[in-house]
Amino acid sequence: MTAPLDHTYLAAQSEAQRAIDYPYAAPEGAFVLRAGRLTALDDPALLGGRTAVLSVGSNRAPVQLRRKFGDDAIVPVTPAILHDCDIVHAATVSYYGAVSCTAFPSRGTDVMLNVAWLDAAQLAIMHRTEAIGVAYDYVRMLTGTVTHLPVPSAGGDIVAPSQPVFGYSARSGVLDLGGGQPGGLSRIPARNRQLPTLAQDSAAALVQAFVAGVDPDLDLGTDRDRFIARVTDDRSCRLAVNEHLRGRAISADGPWKVQTVDADDIAAFL
Repeated sequence: MTAPLDHTYLAAQSEAQRAIDYPYAAPEGAFVLRAGRLTALDDPALLGGRTAVLSVGSNRAPVQLRRKFGDDAIVPVTPAILHDCDIVHAATVSYYGAVSCTAFPSRGTDVMLNVAWLDAAQLAIMHRTEAIGVAYDYVRMLTGTVTHLPVPSAGGDIVAPSQPVFGYSARSGVLDLGGGQPGGLSRIPARNRQLPTLAQDSAAALVQAFVAGVDPDLDLGTDRDRFIARVTDDRSCRLAVNEHLRGRAISADGPWKVQTVDADDIAAFL
């Protein structure tokens, strides 16, 4: 990978862009985030001793991985397919103003994602940034749910089919577009998609209109900039928005099993 890819996938973002551009651009194939740059994954040994974590939203993107782990980090990433699921808008708004996302069962749908291979310290940071036990659960994907794709630059099939894959599932459930229907993220590619898709700005507008209708005192306004400013600058406003969203959320149970994580284990690395 060359400098132009660094420019494409690691460009600086303003606070507003973090919300508007979510879940950000990601390469289709394997890569390594190394010292703040993108390089080809050409050494399968880089995966050794690391935990495979399925990235369903912004964690797919190099710009988010660099934000979370810093310029000194080495993070190998491999391509994968998530089966019988789609990636949909979650019933929650992040602290930076994006309508978050999560996996949701959708029989026959295949989603093109990637897997970040994290060392112990990076996994602890990821747990913290995903707010496990509060915003997300840490889960283990069931066998057969994820297919690892070849990495030609590293020799082909470098990940065994039996490799355990973990991930995160939104505790809030998923955003109801109306009539109990969730909406997929239009920016994330999928095959045989069964659900309607919604861009981030449309999802934010839906949230904004719904919450303004049930709680006008929150003063969310009618434009996107006002909405972002309110939920990012006022934590109590954001919590109130998310509480209203939970009231119309759809359960997000899927082909995974929630894992128990010891808070002391996380704290040891932070």
